[in-house]
Amino acid sequence: MIKIRAIKIEVNTNTGLFGADFEFADGFNIVRGDNTSGKSSLFQSILYCLGFEELIGGTNEKTMQSVMKDIVEYPKGVSHNVIQSFVLLEFENSKNEIVTVKRSVLSSNRSSKLIDVYRGSVLIEQNKSIESQPMYIHDKGGASDNTYGYHLFLEKFLDWDLPNVYNKLGEKKKVYPQQIAPTFIIEQKSGWSDFLATMPFYGLTNKEARVIEFLLKLDVYENKQIKQNLLISKRILDENWSKLYKQFNRFAEKGGGKLIGLDSNPTIINDSSMISILLTQDGKEFTISDFIEFQREKLFEIENKIIPRVSEKIQHNESILESLNESINTSTLNFELLSEELSFEKDKLIRYKTQLESLFEDLRKNKGAQKVKKLGAEIDSKIAHDICPTCEQPLKDSLLPIDIEQNPMLIEDNIIFIEAQIKMIKVYLEGLEHGISEKEERLNRIRMNLSNKRQQLREIKKELVADDRLPSELEIEKKLNIKKRIEFYNRYLEDFNDLLSEVEGLSKEHENLLQRAENLPTDYFSHKDRDKLGFLLGEFKRLLSVFDYKSKSNDDIGISMDNYLPVAKKQFGDDLKTYDLRFDSSASDFIRCIWAYTCSLYLTSVNFGGNHPKLLMFDEPKQQDISLNHFRSFLIELSSYKNAQTILFASFENSEESYIKATEGLEFKLNYIDKKLIKPISVNDII
Repeated sequence: MIKIRAIKIEVNTNTGLFGADFEFADGFNIVRGDNTSGKSSLFQSILYCLGFEELIGGTNEKTMQSVMKDIVEYPKGVSHNVIQSFVLLEFENSKNEIVTVKRSVLSSNRSSKLIDVYRGSVLIEQNKSIESQPMYIHDKGGASDNTYGYHLFLEKFLDWDLPNVYNKLGEKKKVYPQQIAPTFIIEQKSGWSDFLATMPFYGLTNKEARVIEFLLKLDVYENKQIKQNLLISKRILDENWSKLYKQFNRFAEKGGGKLIGLDSNPTIINDSSMISILLTQDGKEFTISDFIEFQREKLFEIENKIIPRVSEKIQHNESILESLNESINTSTLNFELLSEELSFEKDKLIRYKTQLESLFEDLRKNKGAQKVKKLGAEIDSKIAHDICPTCEQPLKDSLLPIDIEQNPMLIEDNIIFIEAQIKMIKVYLEGLEHGISEKEERLNRIRMNLSNKRQQLREIKKELVADDRLPSELEIEKKLNIKKRIEFYNRYLEDFNDLLSEVEGLSKEHENLLQRAENLPTDYFSHKDRDKLGFLLGEFKRLLSVFDYKSKSNDDIGISMDNYLPVAKKQFGDDLKTYDLRFDSSASDFIRCIWAYTCSLYLTSVNFGGNHPKLLMFDEPKQQDISLNHFRSFLIELSSYKNAQTILFASFENSEESYIKATEGLEFKLNYIDKKLIKPISVNDII
């Protein structure tokens, strides 16, 4: 909570010291003064010291009235030039900690971004021995610097833990204290124009919702954050899975095999033994471990037989040579045919992608035309009804001459036709891309197979011209090659198992993300959230009745589940439509809506232990000629909030009679501004 204890304004002029000071009590406070007496200056001074002047429409000293920085007129017609001015504000939190802050409006040697913070009571207890801590505001770090950031100090002082939410660029940004302020402070000029009208933007997506979620401690905020984090985690996992899948395929190509059992998209893997790389030799397919065992058996056979001489293998080598030539020719032909087929399909892929882009453009144009036509239908123009406004002749959705008896497709039919074409081409492209990927794998296997066979061919030819008395080099090299192959695939198997461990880890992560997503509420709102929002709506409707709101029936009023602001609602068959309550209410009734909504936010937060600071400030809430009786009902409601501090600034129509009638029987502390807020003060009163 925050409780305003006292304020002091010091304005040095060329003729002496001017200023004002007031103390505030717990509960209901009224600041009364006639129009132009300086009520708004006092109100703005409180906001200025809290660092909330953005609610007035700007930052720093430019938001303050001219009496604080230019000229003091006192008495009427006599001007005094301002040479320096400061505002001091003393306030307290729920832990009974008291601070006094001092901020300059006009100073020759101090920026208005600088704030002195005294940890104690300077105004009420007149403790002048407290040392101050300089802090800054409205500059980078003002909400994050632990030592000098004033808004961060204020956040901690209020025992708030303001959340980080996503802005329109998808970046995480903090909600600032001055964005929470419009839920409990309503200023006169813009504050009564709409719900939370003065809330600074800062690029937040649906800023009103983010603020209300914090104020009422809605679980939906945390659930949305969890969902957002899950989406980010899923996107990262998808990228990592895709990279690993491509790495697996490159790894398979490196070993001359093909990958099986691994999906290109994240999936739960219950049995990782189903993922394998198949290696082919002698027309048979092997897993890596089976292939190693097969090579060991071949090595054992070679090591247990005598190496033949070249002369003994001439006939065998010639036979193999002939077989290799035939196989190479066949494989070369298959390679060329598959290359041409692959090239043709890649060209086709490009053409269909171009066609798809063209269809999307056609769809955009047709939907634009449809929208224009519908807009025309709503304003009831003749063109909208396909009739020429000049000659009264029928118009067609076509450029064909009218006398040609042909009925072209209407825009709606054209849109359906184009969408069907887009869907069909997308399905075809998906199949085409999959086919291209498979053909590229086959082409790589043929290429590797050709390379191996040509190597064999060179070795056999070399042996055929060698000395026939020597041992067969082919058999010796064959033995050495098998040994190298066994060594290579032993390392290859280790690397494969490492990749397999990575994909198992990603699979577990994927399963965990699915389980966490499944455990979230489908619409993010917990049962407690629904209780809070139901209570908010109930209190809002109750207060509308108390304040005599007439524009809509209570049954036609609701709370938006998107931004938690009041809306008008209407049932059309099975559809429930919602509307901005501001446009469905009279001017005076909408002021009643702002009264009711501001109060119901406070009541809901208090009832459910939310983050409301238990401070309510209203500058001239009697707007739009609201009757005095209805204004009194508002004051009665505010006076009942014994656990909050309410400060109301009002002129009471510049009438003593109106003031007495509106406040009769109410318990409150009055601060009366007699004629002018800023008056000459004694030098002995300077802090």
